[in-house]
Amino acid sequence: MEEKLALSVIVTTKDRQSDLKRCVESIKRAVPKEIRWELIIVDDNSLDGTRDLTLTDLGIKKGRIIHNRQTLMMVKSRNIGARSAGGREILFIDDDNVLEKKMIEELLKAAVKNKKFGIIGPSMCYLKSGKRYLDYQLINLATGKTSAKVDESQNIINESDGIPNVFMIKREVFAKCGYFDEDIIQTYTEPDFTFRARKFGYQSVITKKAKTFHSVTEEDNLSPRSLGGKFPQKAYCLIRNRFVIIKRYAKFPQKVVFLFFFSWFWPAAYSFMMIKYKRFDLIKYYWYGWKDGLKYLISSNLENSLPILSKK
Repeated sequence: MEEKLALSVIVTTKDRQSDLKRCVESIKRAVPKEIRWELIIVDDNSLDGTRDLTLTDLGIKKGRIIHNRQTLMMVKSRNIGARSAGGREILFIDDDNVLEKKMIEELLKAAVKNKKFGIIGPSMCYLKSGKRYLDYQLINLATGKTSAKVDESQNIINESDGIPNVFMIKREVFAKCGYFDEDIIQTYTEPDFTFRARKFGYQSVITKKAKTFHSVTEEDNLSPRSLGGKFPQKAYCLIRNRFVIIKRYAKFPQKVVFLFFFSWFWPAAYSFMMIKYKRFDLIKYYWYGWKDGLKYLISSNLENSLPILSKK
């Protein structure tokens, strides 16, 4: 690893070659010219031609493309990228993002401004409309609800219970906290890392001076895409990993409230929504997640009973 690098940019991707190319173009425009940096693409066993891409095709001089031989999913792919990174700051970007030109510059400025800012992200906007939809998020450890907040105040920096989608982590944070918990598989991995980092005195913040444009719509937030989509493991993890966060970070009274009043509510609510969309195939995965999550909350034994994941 080359410690002189100021920044490593890690893009995880699967079967979205056009999104990936668009994302990389925005990264090239956003990296300050004076910064020594590298691009690391982790291709999670794509079948759409992404495997044939080279850095030369993308116009990148320094970095690498790592091809997973089997589908490992988000958390493992991010860890693979992070472990191979040589930068002082490590910026993670989901492939369906277009960065504002000054986004990376503003994240780096925030990192220098406060040593306790261990995890730093941009405000998030819809790509199509440009409308801002997240300046920070809050997780209620009694109900398990995650709320995306838009801040209309004069605050520039907002603390956030995890930062999805695009975020930068200082290398020293990984050195003290370890990497992302691969047992979580996907979904809630960023809040879990954030809560762990807080125990070491680091803050997770979003600066409104930086923006990313995410290729989702307002309708996606409560649609099959966000609640499971074509990946059954996401539906499973949406439920099971709520229990993980509550178990690890909630206080005892919050755990009691969640167990008796909200643990069953989430799989039931999502199931009713999928009936509306006629996605009956996803319903069983919510309840797989509920079963394993409940077992973890009671016994601390984190299991994965979802057949599609158990084979990995």
